[in-house]
Amino acid sequence: MAAEIEQIAKYLEQHKDEILDRWRDAAKAESAQAERLAKMDDRELFDHIPALTEALIETLRGEEKKSIIEDDARRHGHQRRLDGYSVVDVLWELTIFRRIFVAVLDEASAEVAGWIPVEGSMTILDLLDICARVSIDQHVKETERERDSAASRAGSLEAQRQQFLGTLSHELRNQIQPILFGLQRLKDSDPTAYQLRAVEMIERQTRHQSFLVEDLLDLSRREIGKIELRLSLVDLRECVKHAAETNQAEVELKSLDVQLELPEKPIFALVDRERLCQVANNLMSNAVKFTPEKGTIVWRLFQVPGWQCISIRDNGGGIKASDLSHIFEIFFQGYVATNIHRGGLGIGLPVVKNLLDLHGALIEARSDGEGTGAEFVVRIPAPENSDSLSDST
Repeated sequence: MAAEIEQIAKYLEQHKDEILDRWRDAAKAESAQAERLAKMDDRELFDHIPALTEALIETLRGEEKKSIIEDDARRHGHQRRLDGYSVVDVLWELTIFRRIFVAVLDEASAEVAGWIPVEGSMTILDLLDICARVSIDQHVKETERERDSAASRAGSLEAQRQQFLGTLSHELRNQIQPILFGLQRLKDSDPTAYQLRAVEMIERQTRHQSFLVEDLLDLSRREIGKIELRLSLVDLRECVKHAAETNQAEVELKSLDVQLELPEKPIFALVDRERLCQVANNLMSNAVKFTPEKGTIVWRLFQVPGWQCISIRDNGGGIKASDLSHIFEIFFQGYVATNIHRGGLGIGLPVVKNLLDLHGALIEARSDGEGTGAEFVVRIPAPENSDSLSDST
């Protein structure tokens, strides 16, 4: 048997270049891999495959240890991960190598190829399987370590982001109230009409800064669970009217037509009044921002079984279909039409979504695409006996 094994080893030694050539041809014949392999030079293609071949031949002769083969296989898995191979790619590559190696082994000796002993009861096929397993294990271990490291870095960055937003928001808010107080003093000092317009413009922009800061604070509070709701029965018409009045100055600047299609009777919901007014104000501010001059914004309040619904629709730039699924993600900046002077920071709608989530409410963005306007529909759980509440007012 020793003589037969040596003869087979010698045959493999003589044909090792053929093994590599046949492996390369078989690999490139795989249509799924052909494009990538065509871009790889021979060094990249053959990294570690010759080493595995040599190690297997020497093992047949009793000159190589299994641990050395495992080391070569680990280096193979490491390099393939760096080359951008997936685990499936590595398995695919080594499966082809096993098939070609065994085919050449069969040509050398059809009788003994499958059970040539190496160490104890181990066979050459066992070693080929070990090559695949060890290479893939190495690839997986390194990938998991890289993933864990990336997750740790991402967690640290997220904590820093939250701390930054919270600190920045508090610092900015501390500056706003003195400014508003000073503006009120100026308004009380009998200013000229020209001065009053300037003061009102500064006050308007400062209040918008205040809304922005509150949104930033809410994002920070939401992350750490510090938003507390003070629930009461609220007529949702009040929230819509509040939003329209708060944004009246911007509406007039753009000569917008704002229509409030509100029912005569109240529509009640069990909500935090301040937070629902904030939701309505953000939706109104968003509509005003993205509606061109002399455009139209329509508010509607209606009921469907189990829900109290608020809708705001504009005829502005619209939302691309690809943006609809991301519109409530923080800092998302989607398409902005050329006739819109400015976009936003991407925090108003995420704040709306967060506040509505806390109420068990839903929001949906609708648009038929660019230039078709947009509609946001809010659904708030209807309180028990909501019909009787409306009838009793």
